Amino acid sequence: MAASLHPFNKLQMGMEVVSTKGTLVPATRLIVGEHGMTEEQEFYRSAYPAGFRANVGGAGVIIRKGVGIDIDTELTAEEILWFLETGVKGSVTGVVTDTTAYTWTFTPELTTGVPTIQSATVEMVRADGVTNHYYGEAGYAMTESFKIDWAFNQVAKLSARMFARARQTGTPTGGLVEYTTREALVSNLLAIYWDTTWAGLGGTPLTGLVRSGSFECTTGYAPDYVLDGRTDADFGLHKVGLITGKLSLVIEFDAVGAAKFALYRSNSLVYIRLKTTGSLAGAVSAVKTVQIDGAYRFVSPPSFSADGEQVLVTMELESVYDTTGAKTLEFVAINKLATIA
Repeated sequence: MAASLHPFNKLQMGMEVVSTKGTLVPATRLIVGEHGMTEEQEFYRSAYPAGFRANVGGAGVIIRKGVGIDIDTELTAEEILWFLETGVKGSVTGVVTDTTAYTWTFTPELTTGVPTIQSATVEMVRADGVTNHYYGEAGYAMTESFKIDWAFNQVAKLSARMFARARQTGTPTGGLVEYTTREALVSNLLAIYWDTTWAGLGGTPLTGLVRSGSFECTTGYAPDYVLDGRTDADFGLHKVGLITGKLSLVIEFDAVGAAKFALYRSNSLVYIRLKTTGSLAGAVSAVKTVQIDGAYRFVSPPSFSADGEQVLVTMELESVYDTTGAKTLEFVAINKLATIA
């Protein structure tokens, strides 16, 4: 029997019904990337004296189960929808713009403790092409955090961390493929706008300045373990916390860079749009897009470094609620998808 081969690794996902989170559904899409499913188990093993100078307590008992899912892939305007629907705002649908292009807008709900959010069923396979040496299926999968990294002359990278209920057994959904319109977005096509109000977002581009950047969103969602008699020792519902974003930008220290440094000194709020674009998605002008708008404050002193003879400065910011715009973060994806599946 052959060992599992890396090319046969699969991660597949299907979107669950909002009102019945955790009810497993067949996967509908193959997700491209490196991925790992960690079957989490916590044990209690009695350590009370038992008359032996050795570990006692036997195998013990399992007190908690769950699944952690880690995904690393390229940034695309297609696959990011899964993490936005299960981590930012659920039940979002694409709006037709420019004939064949769909615009998806994810605005977090900030004034309710029960925001609309979706969950997914995740299937993971490790196989040799004939035999599945490992198959894990888990429901109620939600996005805990996701991160995007941009570096010049590279494709943008997307990573995500999800949590789910205890692993189940079953049969993987067959015949699934990646999005046929999938396109890795290039870091050099990232446009960054730095403005003074939420309403003015997109008005002032930073050109010839930014070397690299990263944005990480913590969604505020987490499993809620309570005493409710679940035989799988996992969670029945999820907890809701703050949605926050961290932004790091490495920029050249010219006159514009110095002006941004001065904003740290004056303790100013700043409004930044990160817009990564690709090829034409519509019939006329709409292009594939992943866009992140945010209101930010500085969290640490800008730090200096050098690249040859050029001085660089790193700006560290975190998202904040903007009382005028009544928003903190907003995400837009433009693609050719009428549905996530």
